[in-house]
Amino acid sequence: MEAWVDSVGERIRSRMTPGLSQRQLAAQVGMTPDAMSRALSGQRGFASIELAKIADVIGEDVYWLITGQRDPLRVDVAARHAWDPMRSQRVNPGRENDEEIIRNVIRAYHQAHPDGPPSSVELPKRPEDVRRMLGDGFVRPFAAAVERRLGVDVVRVPNLSTDYSMRIGDRGVILLASTPHWFRSNWSLAHEIGHLALGHHANSVHAMQNERPADTFAASLLLPTPLVHSVDWNGIDGSGLAGFLWNTGVSTEVLRHRLSSLRIGVHDKVHSWLREPTQRLLRAHVDVLSDDDKWGDPLVDRERDSSARMFPLGVLAALRDRVEAGNAAPDLLAWVLDVPVDEIDFPEPDEDAEAEAYDRVLSDRLSAAEWAGALRTGKPQTLA
Repeated sequence: MEAWVDSVGERIRSRMTPGLSQRQLAAQVGMTPDAMSRALSGQRGFASIELAKIADVIGEDVYWLITGQRDPLRVDVAARHAWDPMRSQRVNPGRENDEEIIRNVIRAYHQAHPDGPPSSVELPKRPEDVRRMLGDGFVRPFAAAVERRLGVDVVRVPNLSTDYSMRIGDRGVILLASTPHWFRSNWSLAHEIGHLALGHHANSVHAMQNERPADTFAASLLLPTPLVHSVDWNGIDGSGLAGFLWNTGVSTEVLRHRLSSLRIGVHDKVHSWLREPTQRLLRAHVDVLSDDDKWGDPLVDRERDSSARMFPLGVLAALRDRVEAGNAAPDLLAWVLDVPVDEIDFPEPDEDAEAEAYDRVLSDRLSAAEWAGALRTGKPQTLA
């Protein structure tokens, strides 16, 4: 038996949970225990249907079981789930309505990179290490910093009910809903980075259990414990609080929960400020807010940027090149750019060439008499 067959068995065993025996796996797949034992040890090969069933049971894909490599076109999706206090559980009620947008994003990547997009770097699992990679002052250009320094793409489109992260092949992609609430986008971006860094896309069976660790990761990324402890929360005034929120890019709600989780007490005035809507508190102290790279109203600038449609330039360039070469659909590029399809330049059929080809077809056709002769003799007849 060839060595790759042994490797298949080794990979299957490596993904079997401690509570899953070979006998149980065989029963779920429809194999006898003896056949499973011999296949895992390389004494016989697996049938394709057996591998497909095994992949479902252990939560892996057939491509990896056979090759040991991640499928360059495989897609794993994780969503940010909201907390439903009535049902005491996390929910994603808008997933069905989001499916078309998600499919279009995946389709754009597959058409732009038919052999799979470039791989992202492996992210560290500790939020402090990710924060170090992002560098000082990453909050304002958060999405750009994530793409440039983490190798994770950020897509922002309207009409999404929530935010998502995906692994398309080995590429990390974060899909954000466009919204003027930039602090919400910041939290979602940090939350989805947590999903990617913690490897949650490889274990989508436990999606609900993955939400709390992703929240904890996001809180530590945006509001690291030393930074929060460095503030005098009993002496801070309204302007100081507004400046802290602005520089860390979080909402009053996120900061309130972070202070509570760290058991940091604040005086009543700060507590009441943290109950206000974020934009109202910041608007009241807009004079202390600034963005070095922007002119005008800083709040409006952030709202506008957070609402703007956004696709990674690398995907746009690759997709445009393939459309111009006639290898990708122009309607998809139009959707990505949010423009009418007739504004997309793509190869038009050469009408002269088509006319010449049509004339050749007509000239090569048999006449009625020739067809009659062919039917009588079994071969075409040429009339003098």
